[in-house]
Amino acid sequence: MDRKTMLWLARQPGETIAERAGDRQRLQAVVREENFNTLENRVLLSYARLAAEIAHDYVQRHQRSDSARVHQVRTYDERCGRLARDLRALGVQVASPDVTPNFVLQSNWHYQQVWAAWHELLRRHRALDELWRWQARSWEELSALATIVAVQSIPGAQPVALSAIVFRDEQERGCWIDHVNPIAVFFLQRQQAVLEIAYRQFSRATRLAAFGAAIWLRVGRPDRQDDLGRWAIWPLWSADGGLEPGETHEVSALLAQGRGENLLGGITLRPTGRGLPAQRITNGKVSCLTLGTAGQLLADGISNLREVILRQVLGEHA
Repeated sequence: MDRKTMLWLARQPGETIAERAGDRQRLQAVVREENFNTLENRVLLSYARLAAEIAHDYVQRHQRSDSARVHQVRTYDERCGRLARDLRALGVQVASPDVTPNFVLQSNWHYQQVWAAWHELLRRHRALDELWRWQARSWEELSALATIVAVQSIPGAQPVALSAIVFRDEQERGCWIDHVNPIAVFFLQRQQAVLEIAYRQFSRATRLAAFGAAIWLRVGRPDRQDDLGRWAIWPLWSADGGLEPGETHEVSALLAQGRGENLLGGITLRPTGRGLPAQRITNGKVSCLTLGTAGQLLADGISNLREVILRQVLGEHA
């Protein structure tokens, strides 16, 4: 009996239970029916769906590998998918992310593990959702790290000073790293030049901040301090990717406004278009490039960026 049935029994006429049961000698009671749509099963279904999705993504990214780990993840993907289908067939629904755990989820050791793992996957999805909101900022950060790699891959490049890069446990407005400026300084022995890389260096009060470039290159010679010139790098995010027609002419017109700040040239970095290779267009002191986010497209984009830095940025001081 639950609270409702006890209240019903208390309101019936009579003093004993037999009298309250009436002529038919029947009492109102809870009828229990088999139901698999319990909270713990809903949480289990939600975990199985998320785990299968992430495991499938991992297998797809490492499909060329024949390692034991990939086989283990593939097996786990299949088991989670099968479990999710079975629970669905039993009428179990997906749990809401803000549910309060019941006694089983808090006390049963197996369900405790499911509850903790489910919330860990939910935190991962929240981080990905936040990254969608801050795509442009994340693209700037990737471009800054790619610029460091491009300069470091130049033959004869020697690091003079490198900022300690600390990766955060969680992103903050799309940023995953902490650093100081300049983020890297390299001495290029063959060109006898010093190249300084800064990421988000200037405050809004400075004139160079008005150009809106997230990455700045400063080039000079070790024996001279009066010929330091700057190159602006604009990481420009777009979901479609690919180069924009006429962008080199637009950047050239913008560079004319920075002569007093010794602004020598500019580079734009856009994501590689779907199904397209890494692209590069150069017009005078302006270069527009595309950069992939992983694999060969990323390697090709970094290679193109290295060539631009060698031929244009360092060509002024070779």
